This record gives sequence, structure tokens and C-alpha cells, in this order.
Amino acid sequence: MPPSWAPFTWFHPTRIVFGVGALSRLPSVIDDAGEPGARVFLVTGRQSLRARGVLDRVLEAVGPRRITLFDAVPPFPAPGVVDTAVDACRRGAAEVIVGIGGGSALDVAKLVALLAIHPGTARDLAARLATIGQPGLPVVTVPTTSGSSSEVTPFATLWDMAGKRSIHHASTLLFPRAAIVDPDLAMAMPRRLAAVTGLDALTSAIESYWSREAAPVSDALALTAIRMLAENLESSCNGGDADARSACALAATVSGVAYTHSRPNVCHAVGSPLTLFWDVSHGQAVAITLPSFLRWTAPAIPEKLPALWRALGVSHLDDGVARLADLMERCGLDTRLRALGLGAPDVETVLEHTRWERVAMLPRPLGRDEARAILQALL
Repeated sequence: MPPSWAPFTWFHPTRIVFGVGALSRLPSVIDDAGEPGARVFLVTGRQSLRARGVLDRVLEAVGPRRITLFDAVPPFPAPGVVDTAVDACRRGAAEVIVGIGGGSALDVAKLVALLAIHPGTARDLAARLATIGQPGLPVVTVPTTSGSSSEVTPFATLWDMAGKRSIHHASTLLFPRAAIVDPDLAMAMPRRLAAVTGLDALTSAIESYWSREAAPVSDALALTAIRMLAENLESSCNGGDADARSACALAATVSGVAYTHSRPNVCHAVGSPLTLFWDVSHGQAVAITLPSFLRWTAPAIPEKLPALWRALGVSHLDDGVARLADLMERCGLDTRLRALGLGAPDVETVLEHTRWERVAMLPRPLGRDEARAILQALL
């Protein structure tokens, strides 16, 4: 049966409010998510929102007396961060959760919303998600970066750096009620952050497109995100161009809607140990293998390649691989594993901690020997 005729199910309940200045709609979106005047638990990072004046704008617009603020989310948050936030949320008797920031802040907000009304800790949540039948508090997400796409996904990740493992949560209960995507908030991203988040979104979209889980709707969305990022990411990173930043903000959200149903796979599976063992930023960790895995996967999806080449602005596989590597270099990212601190013996560590269940979503089987050869060639 041709892939385009295969059965699939599509469900995406998150309301998306997109546009320059859309942050001004936050009070009404909160009221729609809960009740007028609902108490709000606001989750964000440690410094950026306050330093840019965004936090003051939010407090003034929503009303400081309605808000309990938790501004202590670090990059790669551990389960204990969520537990601390849950305690604060309960003390504040919050009725709506608002997450503003990068992917870490949004992930924490979604987990807090669930744990605020369900017993247990963040560390054991992933193992018992399937037993929870009721949603948590409503969540409104407001991304300030353009890459994680957490604002529209039912996923959240925590990190146990001491135990060298990432803890992934996936449940329809984690869908935000609404997402406000305001490109103005992305304008303050420094070049490096624009690069790693944008390449995270691009990697996710391409992995979604080639995945065994792909369906016609996810393919259409993934191709849209790929095209927008291929056309705009370099200008977004290196020029901070407003139109390019807006395009990348929208593309990241579109990528998230696509990969909600056709999830990122091999690049993310290999990228996780790069973060855990070598402190590589997430976007750099997942993007570095993208050209190589495109070359590996392409022979298994010949009918899908013409549309992918059009989205990337190329005409064949060699150009597609070169285009991705060139885009990474132009945006200031590394394309060799040695530049990230890895040597030949470290390839075995990566393979040992790769999430092979995600690799299984490739349309062409990839074993350890093949993966080892690909990684060694990237040194």
C-alpha cells in the first residue's frame, strides 16, 4: 500500500496565537484557558526574561497579585527543579500555568501542570504517565526561542546529569491549552542561540519527514518548516533580520506540530549522549549527524526525495548533504565530532547510550556497526 494511503490518526488540540505583538493577548488567552481572574503560576528561566523587561510587561499586563513566579529553570532541568516548582504552585493555589522561555522552561511548565494535581514526583512520572487518566491544570506556553517547539507538543524532557540519562515524557495530557508565538520575543536571541535552536527545529522537521511514523499531514507541515528554515535561518542567525526571525519562529512551531505525530528519531537518539557526556548544546548535538543520516536514509525514501530537495533548494542527494553542512558552518556550528571533544574511543560511549528504540523509526534499518562507521567518519 502506498504510504500516502496508509491509515493514520491526527489529533492536535493546542490553540496557536501567532504574530508580532501577540504577547499582548496573554491576559485574554489565560482567561480563555481557565476562568477570568484565575490565579497564575508563571514558569521561566533565571535571568533573560527579567533582563529584557519582558517579565515586567507580563506582570503588569496579567496583574502581579494573580501571579506566583517561579524563575529558577536552568538549562537541562533535573527532576528536582520540577518538584520544587510543584510545591510553589500548590502553595500559590494556581489555576493556570504559564511557561515563558526556551524549551526547558516550557517543559517544566507542562510537567508542573500535571503534577500539581496528581501525586508523586517528577522522577517517577515517566513510568506512570500511562496510569494518569485526568489532565492537569491548563497550560499556556510562550516560546522566546525558535527551536524546541515544546509550545505545541505533548513531550517534555528532564535531565539526570549525574546518572547520565535523559528522562522523556510523552502523553496527550502534556499538550498545552494554547501557545502564543510572538516573533518579537525571538529578536533578542544571540547568534549562537538562534543557530542551535533553529537547527534543532530543522533537524526535527527532516527526521519527522523521513520517519516510519510519517503521514501526509505531518509531511506537509514538515516540508513547510524545512523550506522556511532553509530560506531564513542563516539571515536569522547572522543578521538578526526581523522577517527571518519571524519566519524561523513560525517554522519552529510548525515543525513541532509535525513531529508531534512523526517524532524525531536517529539524530536525537545519538545527540542525547553528546549532551550528557560532553555538555554539547541540544541543537548542536542533534544537528551534527543530520547530513550523514540523510545520506544513510535517502535510499529508503526515493518517492519522498523530490519534495525534500525542493524544500532545501537543491536538486539531488549530494547537494542536500552539502547544503545542510554548509548551513551549519555558516551559522557557526561545528560539523565534526572532534570539535566537540570526542575521540575515536568515545564513539563506543555514544553507541552504548543511544536510544535505539528511536533509531527504529528510520525507514532503513541501522545497526551498531553501520552507526559506528557513520560516527567514526564524522570525527
